[in-house]
Amino acid sequence: MKLKPLIFLLLLYSLLLPSGLIAKEKEEPFTLNGKPVPEEVAKVNGVPLSSQVLERELFAFRIRAKQLGREIKPADEVTIARELLKSAVARELIVQKAKSLGITITEEKINRQLKNIEAQFPSHAGFLTSLAFQHMSIVALKEKIYRTLLGDELIRREIAPKVEVSDEETKQYYEDNKARFAKPVLYRVSHIHIATIKPSGDAEDEASREKAERLTRMINEEAKGEINSILKKVEAGEDFAQLAKRFSEDDASREEGGFLGDLHPDSTIPEIAKEMVKLNEEETSGIIQSQFGYHILKLDEIIPSQLIPFSETKTDIMNLLLKMKTRELFETYVEDLGEKAEIQVFI
Repeated sequence: MKLKPLIFLLLLYSLLLPSGLIAKEKEEPFTLNGKPVPEEVAKVNGVPLSSQVLERELFAFRIRAKQLGREIKPADEVTIARELLKSAVARELIVQKAKSLGITITEEKINRQLKNIEAQFPSHAGFLTSLAFQHMSIVALKEKIYRTLLGDELIRREIAPKVEVSDEETKQYYEDNKARFAKPVLYRVSHIHIATIKPSGDAEDEASREKAERLTRMINEEAKGEINSILKKVEAGEDFAQLAKRFSEDDASREEGGFLGDLHPDSTIPEIAKEMVKLNEEETSGIIQSQFGYHILKLDEIIPSQLIPFSETKTDIMNLLLKMKTRELFETYVEDLGEKAEIQVFI
């Protein structure tokens, strides 16, 4: 069986359980494109791989595909299952190799990792429910953790010592990928904010609801009149910061003259983002309406994109290259194990 390319190699060590899980209504025989799957789907150096493992992997794959909005057609299931089986075979090869080198994993380490996984769920019940949807028991999960840790230790012993990254390689990566190390353009923005309100929706009867709506309209009309009055003062050249201190209803920025900070368009509400990128430095906007009320913006400064110096990112680049080289070398390592192994596939 040829293990190259290992499309799903990155899935070998994935222990995160999908969040959007869908339960089967009843247990059914495992089939692929309408055909039953044998109890043993493969043998690796005489060690059988159960169809339950493949069924669980395919079930998780379907869930991930659903979360991404992708549909898996029955005709594609055989191809997908065979690729998943390649990953299962690779995992078994890794486990066998680790054991042959005398690598062991303590129960304490397995339980610690188990607790880390459970901590990602809001409750123990939620954790168990997620396992049930995965058709996985605690015992099966601990076995998966054990195998993952064996692989991690195998990499540490057999692969990591052979991986080196030079200063020259690190510098070259920086030069070739400068766009990745550029700080984005930022906009130093201040604003004046006048809040509006929405009806609470808690009125018990029609009369109360109408009264609340009239009050809401009145308050919002006053807010609109106030922001128009402020805009005239801004346009007349009055000091923006002083106007913000006097009139703005944004408690967080009012005492700072309305200063919002150095903003990226993705770091603020869409209405402000859309307008601030249109302004020139020291220019003010018209009235902007958002879910929070009315705003007037002042663009104090455009901070241009800046390249992060190599000295500040060198360590991060080196770590990235180490991971990339480790992954590549490990892929080759597992492929070599596959070439030397006796592998039988039954699907």
